[in-house]
Amino acid sequence: MAVNRYLLTDAHVQDFLWNGYLAVRSSLNPAVHAGIHADLATWLSANPNPGNDIVAKVPELRQVFDDPVVDGALTSILGPRYLIHRHRHCHNHLPGAPAQGVHKDGPIGGNIRGHHPRLVLILYYPHAVTADMGPTAVQPGSQYYISPRKDLPETAICCEYGTVVIAHYDLWHRATENRSPDTRFMVKFIGVRTEEPVAPSWQSTSSLWEHPGDDLIGHQDLCRHLWRWYRGTVAAPLPPWDEGKTDEPRQALLAAGGYGERDRLNSYYRLSACGKTILTDMVEAMITEAAIKWETNLTQGYFTNPSQLDTPFGIAALGDCAVPLLVDTLGNQQWWARSAAAVTLGIMGAQAHSATGALCVALRDDNQWVRRNAAEALGNIGERASEAIPHLLAALEDTRPVAAWSLSGDSFRENVLMALLKIIPDEQVDNFPVFKTLENDPSEYVRSWAKRMVGGNWV
Repeated sequence: MAVNRYLLTDAHVQDFLWNGYLAVRSSLNPAVHAGIHADLATWLSANPNPGNDIVAKVPELRQVFDDPVVDGALTSILGPRYLIHRHRHCHNHLPGAPAQGVHKDGPIGGNIRGHHPRLVLILYYPHAVTADMGPTAVQPGSQYYISPRKDLPETAICCEYGTVVIAHYDLWHRATENRSPDTRFMVKFIGVRTEEPVAPSWQSTSSLWEHPGDDLIGHQDLCRHLWRWYRGTVAAPLPPWDEGKTDEPRQALLAAGGYGERDRLNSYYRLSACGKTILTDMVEAMITEAAIKWETNLTQGYFTNPSQLDTPFGIAALGDCAVPLLVDTLGNQQWWARSAAAVTLGIMGAQAHSATGALCVALRDDNQWVRRNAAEALGNIGERASEAIPHLLAALEDTRPVAAWSLSGDSFRENVLMALLKIIPDEQVDNFPVFKTLENDPSEYVRSWAKRMVGGNWV
């Protein structure tokens, strides 16, 4: 069987994991990009920005995603069943426009910002971008940090026409000052992974993590874990803890809470190498962290999930040995502990499949964040959570109010529908007529996912 020559290589994927972004050049005829550029300029010169409806106004944008080079890169990073999210926006950076502050886009659905690249930004530039046009600037390696890092240098994306940049959704970035007489156009899309990886979806020739990295970022353990997840490998991602006395891991765990963000994350991933011996201590640390941070998280900008914590990533890296204790924690009296447990199972993905029954119970929790995080966790588990289907269908009728995220006020039902899309095989969708009904739902994003379920196109 011939290898698709447009799929990425091991080196490409490792660079993406380390740096947080990758640029590819479309193979479409230059006239296509010139036409898109002209149509964007014409529309936006006479009309308000259409936001999510930009493809309806400039339908030639669809051709970018039909390009085998772009599709090959997205398939490599998101898997063959990837989807394009309803949210998209054309950024027309006018002459004289000032630089933005460095930022992350608001988290989709108000869900946590994760390390696993289940969401990506897709930035399309129809024309060449020079240094004076206010190019997008990114901070390579910043995607794993919740707080901005002033010590990380930024890279301005100067590129040829037809360039598509695929970036980890949580990469810190900004528009720079446009010092040119020309408007700089960029159309932003969001790509969504709908299946957990079971094997490499790129041209893989080696299972080894071989990226040289650099000390400034220093996330070798983190990226090595993601590399193994990407390859569908569930074995322990790190060599056993062998640094001395048996009580050292516990001491390291206690110390990690006082570290800076980079060292704290590195410590939690390194501690996951201890396996089940560190599990109880890590879950206790998670509950403590949740109690300390939930209120502050809810008062921050960017619509922060109260369970945006550090310890869950280390616990999830332990693998399925952590699931029973996390299921027990779903029954904790404190909602923030239950919410953190649901988040951790969601980070773990398919390995958490034995928690499906407990997560179905959590869908009915009195606390909205427990419900929201449980729905996302079930979606990340995917087809192995098939017993959740009737519970998720029932949850679509849950109209209890929830806090809005930046683009919608119906985040719980969005998460529920997205979970169903990930769990139900395409060939079984016709067995659920409710999705056709939901095409008329008041929520724009619920409608868009329902259309995906019944075979509608990505717009």
